[in-house]
Amino acid sequence: MSPQKKVENKKNLILVGLWNPQEEYKKTRHNIGADCLFNFSEKNEINFKTHKSGKFQIGTYETDVYKVDLIIPMMSMNNSGEAVKEYLKNKNIIYENMVVIHDDIDLGFGRLRLKMGSSDGGHNGIKSINNIINSKEYFRLRIGVGRPPIGTDPADYVLSRFTSEEIEEVNFLLEDATDIVKVFFKDKEMAIKQASERRIIDVV
Repeated sequence: MSPQKKVENKKNLILVGLWNPQEEYKKTRHNIGADCLFNFSEKNEINFKTHKSGKFQIGTYETDVYKVDLIIPMMSMNNSGEAVKEYLKNKNIIYENMVVIHDDIDLGFGRLRLKMGSSDGGHNGIKSINNIINSKEYFRLRIGVGRPPIGTDPADYVLSRFTSEEIEEVNFLLEDATDIVKVFFKDKEMAIKQASERRIIDVV
């Protein structure tokens, strides 16, 4: 079997990092899903290209088993499903080989959870994807950004930047999330376990 033939026989796996692509939202809590994929791409020298539709950027990575497409929607968070729909056109993808990475205010800051088939939890990016593909049966890597302080609107909170006290831990958090993605390529159950065991950080 030629090397080219081996590549063609690889399974497809998709990583989708959610964010708001507008410059004013750079490095906000809501963008940590895409920031995880940007971190992954830097570690593995992956270049993103804008799809002809303009709806997403795509980069490619290969493992022994998978051809992995990294998808960064180029649309506002609330319309993330449109980017996923455009990518999935004419592709025979099983949803259990899709991982959507996103922020979660219902997880304590620094926690990670990897799970398939859970509700959107009020997250508008996930809600958009669920509605458009008409399924919840894909994996989500939830990155905990913590609850907003009392009196702060959750919508304003997720669009705020991390505090100076949180920044160092965010960098560690992105590294750990990236490691879990790589474990997922080899052993999904182990990746689920590793995500759940990520230590809890209290930032004062």
